[in-house]
Amino acid sequence: MNETHSIAYTVPFRAVWLQQQDNIEIRFRPASPSDERIKLDVDAIVENYRLLGVQIVDNKRLGIGRWLRQNYEGKPHTPGEITPSGEAVYNEAAQVVYFSLWPRLSAGEGEAVYLSRKAEIDLDGAGNPTRIRMRVLGRRRKEDELTAAAGFLPER
Repeated sequence: MNETHSIAYTVPFRAVWLQQQDNIEIRFRPASPSDERIKLDVDAIVENYRLLGVQIVDNKRLGIGRWLRQNYEGKPHTPGEITPSGEAVYNEAAQVVYFSLWPRLSAGEGEAVYLSRKAEIDLDGAGNPTRIRMRVLGRRRKEDELTAAAGFLPER
């Protein structure tokens, strides 16, 4: 990600593990019926068995960048800066958003693993995201780092 064009937004959200459904859900507000559900691939970023965050490639249909700019105040994000949990970092040039669930406190601790997962993003009538739901087990249905990281999240 090109950090020189990145903006950080403090976004109220929480992540829960829906153990019975084998999903991790990131909720931006209380659950409500969605007007539109978009299926896509997301990257779950795991380090030392902790889910650091979720990275999504934005597009016009999703409109996550527009939603962030309209609803939250942004501040420039500089390279190497720690991204606290509860922040969304949007790269304007690449149109990629990263939702931070766990801060990466030091670069030397472990190697971050990027795991591609199928996900669904629910949008309300105004086109604002209400939740992101992604599978814990991957395409081959075998356990990996995300399976262990889900255990650190609150369950429902």
